[in-house]
Amino acid sequence: MGEPSGLVDWEQLDMMALGYTPDFLEIYQMFLGQTPEILDALDAACRRGDIGEVADLAHKLKGSALNFGFRGVGGPMATLEHDTRKKERLDGAEEKILLAREKFEACCREVAAGRGI
Repeated sequence: MGEPSGLVDWEQLDMMALGYTPDFLEIYQMFLGQTPEILDALDAACRRGDIGEVADLAHKLKGSALNFGFRGVGGPMATLEHDTRKKERLDGAEEKILLAREKFEACCREVAAGRGI
């Protein structure tokens, strides 16, 4: 697998997986399928200038990503959520969404290589 990148919190992922049961794998696959949809919805809300929707979607994705140990996705989403909720602005939102997309792909590859899922 190579050196850990720091994008994945392996302890969190393994704790969540509880032995990588079929139930966990089903939920994990749902997460993998829904994440690109949420990122697309974030892009659309950003284009509309809908700060509230961006904040809500960033919060949702941040929580899901961190539950599965996807730090690389959780970080940019936490920043995006903060900027939209506290600063009420979308400055840099597109870059954070793009970064989350890139990190999501990297996390998926790393988990596939490290755990075979």
